[in-house]
Amino acid sequence: MMAEFTPEGDGVRVDLGHWRWVIGVYLDDLLEVLGPLPDVPDDPLDALAAAIEDAPELSADPIRARLLPDGVLDDPEAAAEFRRFTQTTLLARKHADADALRAAAVRPTAVDAAGARSLLGALNDLRLMLGTRLGVTDEGMPGSDDHIQAYRSYQLFTLLQGELVDVLAGEWGGQAELHPAP
Repeated sequence: MMAEFTPEGDGVRVDLGHWRWVIGVYLDDLLEVLGPLPDVPDDPLDALAAAIEDAPELSADPIRARLLPDGVLDDPEAAAEFRRFTQTTLLARKHADADALRAAAVRPTAVDAAGARSLLGALNDLRLMLGTRLGVTDEGMPGSDDHIQAYRSYQLFTLLQGELVDVLAGEWGGQAELHPAP
């Protein structure tokens, strides 16, 4: 596999052109699972009032529930409150991360540390979506050839994520660690 992520100055050079098609297909799938962004009023007080009205339910869809998990596991009321105040922001971030990965897959680009972390977020969401769909556990992947392309895509996203983590950690080509601008 060629180097899709390489250190460049204070950032990372990203070239995902070879994987553009597979990234695009799964990003479309991810955005469908996440659904549209909720309408949030522009006025901060109206936005707060809208957030207070109803807490979103934990999704019955296991993939969406994995992408938007409960913040509190042993207290349903606290979990609902957590969702009420975080889910809109979390959805917006996941959409923005997916948009950043799609843009990076279209043409080679340079990103700063914050942009690289957006790419990591989107790659992680793709892995969570595929891993949940495929039944990946701590013990590994179930042995089945029924979904070989999805398994290979899961492995690809794992490799891409690992390569980007290595670059950010300064373990790629002996480069110094990248730090976000203050």
